[in-house]
Amino acid sequence: MQNRIQEAGYTLAEMLVVMALIGILAGTAVSNLKELNDPLADASFTVTHYLRLVRARGISQTLFIQVAPTSSTIIAASSSDSCSGTMTAIDDLEVNLPRGASMSDTSWTACFTPRGLSEDNITFDLSDSDGQSKTVEIALGGGVRIQ
Repeated sequence: MQNRIQEAGYTLAEMLVVMALIGILAGTAVSNLKELNDPLADASFTVTHYLRLVRARGISQTLFIQVAPTSSTIIAASSSDSCSGTMTAIDDLEVNLPRGASMSDTSWTACFTPRGLSEDNITFDLSDSDGQSKTVEIALGGGVRIQ
């Protein structure tokens, strides 16, 4: 009786074709993910939601809450019994802008009343490393708009 050994497996050509297809698919996926990285859009989203959170905190705790940049990439909040009073920092209400985004003007401050209204109409610009920018507007009614 003769021993038969069945040979099973893939040929070198089949393995090379599969590896080439995986490489093409991986390259396509990586190039598409790069388009998802938009620091300016991320910063706009982050600032909008941060300001809404600060406003909601002021309403829920009946506080005057002031927000102001501490650097070109950080916005911090503080509270008081009036917008002109002595402010106390709120440690858990600080936001860092995403990498690649910054504020060109850091001299602004916005104060939300316990009713959620802003003391002044405030505008400031967000920009990215590509030179693009968007304007953030805090309206007197407390709403936030990005243009």
